[in-house]
Amino acid sequence: MQRFPVFLGMMLLTVAPLASAVPDENGVISEPGAAAAGVAEDALMSARLNYNVGFEEFEKTQKLALGGAGLKGAALRAHEAELRKGFTAARERFRAAAAANPAMKEAWNLIGYTSRKLGDYEASLTAYDTALKLAPEYPEAIEYRAELFLLTGRFEDVKSAYAWLLNAQPSYAQVLKTSMQQWVASKDAPGAKAPGRDAFVAWVATL
Repeated sequence: MQRFPVFLGMMLLTVAPLASAVPDENGVISEPGAAAAGVAEDALMSARLNYNVGFEEFEKTQKLALGGAGLKGAALRAHEAELRKGFTAARERFRAAAAANPAMKEAWNLIGYTSRKLGDYEASLTAYDTALKLAPEYPEAIEYRAELFLLTGRFEDVKSAYAWLLNAQPSYAQVLKTSMQQWVASKDAPGAKAPGRDAFVAWVATL
């Protein structure tokens, strides 16, 4: 995950189509191609800015999530509400970034991540798939999508992702292995009642 450099103040840009060419103070009308290029550059800037703002919210929420251990009752519910609020805010920024620049794989990847954290598994899968159409060997998206497969009982797809990562990106394979082991230890986790769980658990134990 990364931030993108920007060269303007942190002010979000609103990109609107040009209705018509307007002469400058000298009566000169810019070439249509130049106007289009300017609109495109504004869109890219908007994407970078929205992504960076979303990433700040995302990091803040991730840190907040680490502080939830041991909470119960009302405190736990309040904590979960704050997490949902943070992931929702981050996702909206990432969605704005992807709308401005549909080729930004990083935005799609984090739409997938935040949607997964919000329990919106269908939107999560769509976003990961979009990121991987843009960059088929994007290891972070492959690992994140495998965690989604884990929660939805697609165990053969998890195993395939692990095999690919182990060969191409071992550090990401280790992250996925840890996630699989944590999922196995939590018998109430989403996907725990999916067919094939016992065989998958036995396979994880061999890693």
